[in-house]
Amino acid sequence: MFRMRSSARVSVLAATLLVGVTASSQAQYYGATHRFEITPFGAYQTGGTFDTDALANIASGKLSENSSVSWGGIISFLTSATSAAEIWYLRQDTDVDFNSDLPSVATQTVGDFANNYIQLGFRQDLPLGEALKPFISGSLGVNILDPKGQNLDSSTRFSWTLGGGAKWMRPESRFGLRFDARWMVTPVPSGEYGTWCSYYGCYAAEGTAWLHQGSFGGGLIVAF
Repeated sequence: MFRMRSSARVSVLAATLLVGVTASSQAQYYGATHRFEITPFGAYQTGGTFDTDALANIASGKLSENSSVSWGGIISFLTSATSAAEIWYLRQDTDVDFNSDLPSVATQTVGDFANNYIQLGFRQDLPLGEALKPFISGSLGVNILDPKGQNLDSSTRFSWTLGGGAKWMRPESRFGLRFDARWMVTPVPSGEYGTWCSYYGCYAAEGTAWLHQGSFGGGLIVAF
């Protein structure tokens, strides 16, 4: 009986030590314990181009957003040691050029423009060491297209992003660095219409063009 009790105590003690060592190693590997991260950031955003086909106020041709600096912020809620749910906002102020399909018409700047991305998504870390953690990310949300200084209203369009990057944060620190690269897609009206007819009548639907943009930037992580 004494031997059985001693053996049970030894087993419980060994299990307790194992759990403690595992938790300690995870804490050292994944960093200090926290639930939220706030990351203000800046980025260089490549312009997007899409075709137009006689839109209401625009002739047939191409609209091109110039590449420019963008800024924003990310709020991350850690769902595990290696994953997080994120909400982020990014704004880009730029100029828009119009390239007509008519060779006799020169390229011209049609006005100032702003993209406002509001996205909800995920981040999945791929730890390589105590400080460096590459990750992949994705999100769904909207892009508010804002033609500034023109007689046009802003337009809210569905959009999504895919990307990746890396975090650098020491285990004992509440501050770190984050680097992101994103591919961002916004479907917009193309001005092209298709028609079809059935037994119940004829219908018309407007086509879709795809605004593709890239964003490359970084920011300072503040964890708490």
